[in-house]
Amino acid sequence: MVKPLVDILWFTWRMKMLTGRRGVVILYAYMLLGLGFLRSVTPDFETLTSNEQQLESTFRFMHSRLRTHAESVAFFGGGSREQAMVESKFKDLLQHSEALLKKKWLFGIADEFITKQLPHNVTWGLSLMYAMEHKGDRGQTSVQGELAHALRFLASVVSQSFLAFGDVLELHGKFLGLSGGISRIMELDELLDAAQQDLDPASLNPLMLIEERRNSWKTDHSQDGNIISFSEVDIVTPAQNLLARKLTFTVTPQKSLLVTGPNGNGKSSVFRVLRGLWPIASGRITKPNRMDKNEVFYVPQQPYTALGTLRDQIIYPLTLHEAMLKASQESRQDGDCDAAEILDARLRNILENIRLVYLLEREGGWDTSTNWEDMLSLGEQQRLGMARLFFHNPKFGILDECTNATSIDVEEQLYKFAGTLGITVVTISQRPALIPFHSTELRLIDGEGSWELRSIKS
Repeated sequence: MVKPLVDILWFTWRMKMLTGRRGVVILYAYMLLGLGFLRSVTPDFETLTSNEQQLESTFRFMHSRLRTHAESVAFFGGGSREQAMVESKFKDLLQHSEALLKKKWLFGIADEFITKQLPHNVTWGLSLMYAMEHKGDRGQTSVQGELAHALRFLASVVSQSFLAFGDVLELHGKFLGLSGGISRIMELDELLDAAQQDLDPASLNPLMLIEERRNSWKTDHSQDGNIISFSEVDIVTPAQNLLARKLTFTVTPQKSLLVTGPNGNGKSSVFRVLRGLWPIASGRITKPNRMDKNEVFYVPQQPYTALGTLRDQIIYPLTLHEAMLKASQESRQDGDCDAAEILDARLRNILENIRLVYLLEREGGWDTSTNWEDMLSLGEQQRLGMARLFFHNPKFGILDECTNATSIDVEEQLYKFAGTLGITVVTISQRPALIPFHSTELRLIDGEGSWELRSIKS
């Protein structure tokens, strides 16, 4: 910043020596007019840069969040929903970046024209004025040489003055771009200060996919959708550790299965193989047609709160439009308005049955959007996971210790409601209170291949 200012002062003094005050006035008048014009057409680079960094950070946050919850998303079958959300954020970022580059390009053209092209006109005018006011016999060779030297020097002075003027404008543009990044850092600093002072970070308005793969290895899909069957299936981890050898069992409607065993013995691995997240080493699995999403619904051990409203937490992985369509079809009524009312009434009924209806008043209604992972306790998150199961109302519910943070009476209420809806569950749990809700127990004994299957007496 110092060099261009010194250059402007130096060449201003030299201009005064050559053309007097009138030349300096003309030069500065053009500079001020050019500056005013450029200021009027200069985009708000500070806001544009800040918005770009905000959009980019949101896009990165969604990728990082998806990576953390990848298995839960896979169990819920939310790959397409997450992909749509990430692609939407990427589209916003791409459109903003394209608009920013276009504005930089147009401003660069205007800047180049004002600071480097039009100044030649000023040079010609000042040179003409100097030549007309020059005293001496222009017919003499010495006078002609002196005049030519003076005009070249004057052109150099004007050119250097405008270059210094252009450097100042360029520094101003760089400062605007840098200030956008600084403003984002200041937002982070304010957020950290608020956290240290126990203030509400939401008042500062901070900003908060993996492509779904479902490969099927040696898997049959029953046409009637009324059976889940493992036939001599070896459960092998990606590290090639055998957890269950020739595992065989069958789950039929209203004959729920309870999977038990010590921790680390591969209980969740059975569900990973069933879902298609892990390949089948040997044997064969029969399960309902994977194209029918109402047949099997998975609720993983790790609770997953989706980005969106309170309503989105229950209808996930469906969108609001898909959920209203589902509610309308199941109630045999048409119309978006009626469908929205039917959907909300059905969701409220589910919240009442899982004892979470107080969330509507506490959080401000169905359309409230917040960071649900921080706002809800682990027990509330697990009950919302069960609410998804009840909303989708599948024939089979695959439950991986997804109620272990709830009290026993709430857990029993959840399983009773599942039975009322006609959902056959396959549950991983260590709680004896859940035994009466199942017909068969599969126990993985040692995590080295041994297992046993027994009937549970009513």
